Amino acid sequence: MLDRFLDKKRNVYALAIVAIVFESLSSSVLKLGGQYPFFSHMYLLFFGVALIIMAIYALAWQLILERLPLTTAYLRKGLTYALIFIWAAVFFHEVITLKQIVGMTVIIVGMVVSMSDGF
Repeated sequence: MLDRFLDKKRNVYALAIVAIVFESLSSSVLKLGGQYPFFSHMYLLFFGVALIIMAIYALAWQLILERLPLTTAYLRKGLTYALIFIWAAVFFHEVITLKQIVGMTVIIVGMVVSMSDGF
């Protein structure tokens, strides 16, 4: 059933986006856990949640790599950096500078140019 679902290229791309969101969230979950004392219950809880998120990501990414060329799949990983900026602002109230926005724009423009055959 999963193979039939992933036979459609748009579904593979949708899974790639979901996987990238999961990958980007894992960093934020680890940072949230880092706010607690090392090996405390809350630290271990957040670490466990991050492990589960990364396991889901790894399984999804393997399915993606079976169906997309390596260069096509990895170009989309640039979205991870953009999402981490969003999570940093939302979860940690970090200030995003103009220089960071310009850098992120360069990464996104590079992804779009490199993937001009369709997303």
